[in-house]
Amino acid sequence: MSVSLPPPRKQRRIILAVVGICAAPIAASYLLYYVWKPAGGLTYGQLLETRPVPAFRQVTLDGKAADLGQLKGKWLLAMVDDGSCNVACLDALHALRQIRIAQGKEMGRLERVWFLTGTAAPSAEALARADGARLFRAQDPVPLPGDQTGGYYLIDPLGNQVVRYPRSADPVKVIKEIGKFLKNNENLG
Repeated sequence: MSVSLPPPRKQRRIILAVVGICAAPIAASYLLYYVWKPAGGLTYGQLLETRPVPAFRQVTLDGKAADLGQLKGKWLLAMVDDGSCNVACLDALHALRQIRIAQGKEMGRLERVWFLTGTAAPSAEALARADGARLFRAQDPVPLPGDQTGGYYLIDPLGNQVVRYPRSADPVKVIKEIGKFLKNNENLG
């Protein structure tokens, strides 16, 4: 019994088709990765270089030593401002409170922190707006990037800086974005 082979030209086409089918996904992946780079997820806030917030000296309002290690396992919404707290500071304190409350059942995973700079004591109105936030007086400069009094920061449960939001940010967009962070990182704090 003899097996008849297709003509050489047809054999060549079959081999080239098989090689092309196998090589196409690899070629497509290189093109997509190196030529048509995907835009990726866009964040509303300014993404920061993910690195731990360096240690710095801080105390509670009653003078006891404090550090962010006490809050490991919680997402932190942190702001830095002077104890005299002007109108923009009061508005930021209110916004942080609303952002936390808007997280619903996830709000227990989110803690608010106010790093006080300077020696001024917070006013009664500022303390009322901070309602439930942790207040720490920074003894050293707070090592967070950017204009600290012009924004607030999201710090992950491992102590890494994640995002900076300007104080003029749309609270609805910030609420949605932080909700996504909490949802997508359920096992992280």
